[in-house]
Amino acid sequence: MTQADSSSATGFPTIDYDANGYDYQQYWEGRGYELWAEDRALRRLVPRLGAYRWFVDLGGAYGRNAGYYLPQAERAVILDYSATNLTNAARRHPEAVASGRLGLVRCDLNAIPFADLAFDSAMVVRVLHHLPDVDHALGEMSRIVRAAWLVDVPIKHHLLGLVRGAATGRLRQIWSAEPLITGATDEKYFNFQLDAVRERLTGLGFQTRLGASANNFRRWESRVPEQVARYARPLVQGMEAATQGLGKGWLGPSQFVLATRTAAPLSPFTDETAAFTDRMACPECRSALIFSDDSAGCSGCSRSFPKTGPFWDFV
Repeated sequence: MTQADSSSATGFPTIDYDANGYDYQQYWEGRGYELWAEDRALRRLVPRLGAYRWFVDLGGAYGRNAGYYLPQAERAVILDYSATNLTNAARRHPEAVASGRLGLVRCDLNAIPFADLAFDSAMVVRVLHHLPDVDHALGEMSRIVRAAWLVDVPIKHHLLGLVRGAATGRLRQIWSAEPLITGATDEKYFNFQLDAVRERLTGLGFQTRLGASANNFRRWESRVPEQVARYARPLVQGMEAATQGLGKGWLGPSQFVLATRTAAPLSPFTDETAAFTDRMACPECRSALIFSDDSAGCSGCSRSFPKTGPFWDFV
């Protein structure tokens, strides 16, 4: 991976997941424990979002988590910055894409090309650590969510983080409200204080409650020989299952938060089965978009956005 040319107001450019032929699917090779841990959390938490017809997977990559919402949603959309991810999502879910039940849109989550309250529910998983201006991004993402969403918060004050902070004399930084920046020179990642993220969601009109602590023993598989891992896997999975509830708020690096609007408005859209493009808007000026087979034109600022293969491209 490398950094894209576009930069946020913070000065941190967006990570380009398409550079150098990178395929995010490769990241998950050899990460069976993390896949299992998140599967256990999502199977329990996504149904707690309540009834929904329209669902958006924010930063949904190649549709890794689509199986949790596609069975219930009448329409769903995956938003992602990576063209490779969206191309792979189309290959992974060809019937849903072909039928129009699953839409694919390339965009920056800081400038989403959808109208306010376009979706009933949403999820954002493994994404916040890419967002340097998380306050702005949370506001932009929540704008399109009418009722409830599931937010995976990468925290800096998990148990191992506290141990490391104590060992390096950085406990004050670990407990502060400011994000902790980690990673190589050209790939920065951001970890947050859980209370700060929840307070931001509260200010946006959502009630929050902790759903699960996940990946509580992350990377253990890479620290032991495969023969040992094979026999230890059931034990570690049992420990993960036992601590996803007990560890909420403090144990694991991935804290899942359920956010529900304190007063969810009625949907501003009357035709619940219309195409997802009917709910889109220009990411620059929020004006209506006029669609042809291969492009979307803004009726306000006259910008044009192409359709590239299976997805609409707003980057």
